[in-house]
Amino acid sequence: MSSPSVSVQIIGSGAVRALPHRGGPSYLLTIDGRRLLFDCGRCAVHNLHRFGTPVESIDEVYITHLHFDHICDLPLLLLLSWNNGREARLPIYGPKGIATFLESGVHQAYEADINSRIKHGNRVREKLDWAATEITAEGLVYENATYCVETLATAHAGLANWNFRITIGDKIVVITSDSEPDQRLVEFCRDADLLLIECSGTKAFYDSVAFGGWHITPEDVGQIARDAGAKQVVLKHFVMESFSEDPGVAESMAETVRGIHPSGEIYAATDGLEFTLQP
Repeated sequence: MSSPSVSVQIIGSGAVRALPHRGGPSYLLTIDGRRLLFDCGRCAVHNLHRFGTPVESIDEVYITHLHFDHICDLPLLLLLSWNNGREARLPIYGPKGIATFLESGVHQAYEADINSRIKHGNRVREKLDWAATEITAEGLVYENATYCVETLATAHAGLANWNFRITIGDKIVVITSDSEPDQRLVEFCRDADLLLIECSGTKAFYDSVAFGGWHITPEDVGQIARDAGAKQVVLKHFVMESFSEDPGVAESMAETVRGIHPSGEIYAATDGLEFTLQP
């Protein structure tokens, strides 16, 4: 049996604040043509189309936590994929509260729009819907013959917060959420072929903002990646860049990580950046 083809594309490399060159958090993992979307932040729908992936082609969605910068485009993804002819309920896995968010953020918020389209024969209501699974425990979330998805909970702003580890044959992709420092991330990221990990800012930046304690530093990232033996490491969720006039902030943090984990390939994410894992 041939090994599955695996690629990962950064759909959005930024965070809360609007930046012209960075969408909000969103990452596309494609396994033998099956498309898994992790988080669906600002500009995710626009960037998916921009990079050649119609929203109606998404097969599964995984949400790390319910901060708005990670989920604000999810109602749009559901509505537009329905409008564009999506035929099946979209499986969505996320923290406790995701089902309520979808009910209020789609069915209730867009009730007039939905009823209008149905009344005029544009769409069938049942095809709008989704299949939401609320993650309540660490461990296996989804498994089929080709891949499995596992979770680790870490602290972040008091929210239910999930990190994802995807095993595809002998390949491992880890996509972290925003997170406070947690030594268990080392084992969760163990031997990752590709690690997408938040690197929101430096310690000096965190000390200057109220939310600084919610995140990890470039030094934390370097130590986690080094101790886990991660092969390729992609820094993402660049909050600090929105507060700085230095356009090289993200690359500077990547250089810090390189100094701690010199045996890994370290990248500062950009929207559209794509990785292919060779069999």
